[in-house]
Amino acid sequence: MYALIKPFVSLCLFNSKPQDLPTSGGLLRATLVSYLLVGILLALPLYGLPMGLLQAFLELTLLIVFTRMVLEIAGHRERYTQTLIALTGTGVIFGLLSMPLVYSIAGQGAATASTADGFTLRTYTLILAWLVVVYGHVFRHALSSGVSTGLLVALAYVILTSMVINTVLPPPDLM
Repeated sequence: MYALIKPFVSLCLFNSKPQDLPTSGGLLRATLVSYLLVGILLALPLYGLPMGLLQAFLELTLLIVFTRMVLEIAGHRERYTQTLIALTGTGVIFGLLSMPLVYSIAGQGAATASTADGFTLRTYTLILAWLVVVYGHVFRHALSSGVSTGLLVALAYVILTSMVINTVLPPPDLM
């Protein structure tokens, strides 16, 4: 099992680059499906099943389209498969890391979520920040650019995704 996730753990620890991953349609399908399933599991306690499915599908669609557009604009279309494998594979790892925190926050309900355990909220924020930095690492290599460009592209993706999802779906009633 660890052999399957080892390349993505290595990316999360900055020990490898997206170009170290194989360009494999099978691996791409596996990471896309895994990303979608983890997204559904993360969205369930916040949105319920119908809206959770929509949220997870919307997020995956945005990642696919955003990645394609960025690589097309930069003239690196040939790096699309490896980049998307890297983003979805590392996204699965971060999703699994944050899952207990999301369920803990959601389980507190509307009455107490605003006073959620400070440790839980800080840990969730650190995981999100780490995700942005790892996505920045992936985009940096995919675009053959500097660290700051990769981070800006990753941050733009996170902000865009948040804006679109909060526009399409009502925010969960936690506060």
